[in-house]
Amino acid sequence: MVKTNLKHHFTKISGQEWHWVEQGAGTPIVLLHGIPESWQCWKHQIPSLARQFRVIAPDLKGYGKSGKKDGDYSMTHVAGEVLSLLDEIGVDNFHLAGHDWGVAISDNIISQASHRVKRYIRCCLSLHTYDPRNSLHHQWNAENHQEAAKLMNRAEAYVRVWFESSCKTELLPQEQEINEIIEEFSEPGTGDAVSRYFRDIRKSKPIDLSKFTMPILYIHGEHDPRQPIEYCHGMEEHLPGLQAILVIDSGHFVTRERPRDVTNAMVWFLNSMLASGLPIFERSRHYGLPTRPVKEPETSFGVNAVTTKT
Repeated sequence: MVKTNLKHHFTKISGQEWHWVEQGAGTPIVLLHGIPESWQCWKHQIPSLARQFRVIAPDLKGYGKSGKKDGDYSMTHVAGEVLSLLDEIGVDNFHLAGHDWGVAISDNIISQASHRVKRYIRCCLSLHTYDPRNSLHHQWNAENHQEAAKLMNRAEAYVRVWFESSCKTELLPQEQEINEIIEEFSEPGTGDAVSRYFRDIRKSKPIDLSKFTMPILYIHGEHDPRQPIEYCHGMEEHLPGLQAILVIDSGHFVTRERPRDVTNAMVWFLNSMLASGLPIFERSRHYGLPTRPVKEPETSFGVNAVTTKT
């Protein structure tokens, strides 16, 4: 029987302190959160994933209980640091999932080390289409990162602004859960550190999407105010390994607003059991988005089909 007790770990690599939680055993799956979150972004998914996988959920650099010293906070550099953490703890090949800013770092991980990523779950971030008018805070925070830090250092107000403006109203997490998020974002130095991600956006290197050949599931919140549905259209033309796009009745924080749907989708995808006929894909079909692998299988291999294409 697999042990599923959640364990907290700390280590330092090249001067950077890391905190991560780990649960389960098997093929590793690395879960990366976004702003203004911590490892707890995935708290609802971890128990189910840990039944089959070794779940590794870090506090990203600058967040939670990980280190917050100044330095390079570009997505490219932080991705390299995450890979160094995985090297340190003996993780070679792994599944990968990211939400929000965690997607940007995950994309950079694949661009740097695609051979190590077995499957990829990408949640709630634009790829080939982006309109800055939907995310005005990106430019303002980048050009005024010290002022942005002042806002972020008011952790309770900042977290509430993010969630109240980004969740579908009736799916806003309960007060106890919001308070947990606030507590994590209140760790000393968090506001100063997180603002550096915006400061260093332009330092990141372009992503090589031709490397994204592993199976990919994209998950999108239908009512995400910063990521409109049109961001999904045409995504299959840019991600060679895209298998499906899942649109769920949710705002931006899908792992908390629709935890069961996201958990089920992740587990099914990791078991190669997604199917376009599942009711969970109804909204995806409504928007004309891919609900099955975009490319036809290279071989026909089933109980009623044993021939192969030549």
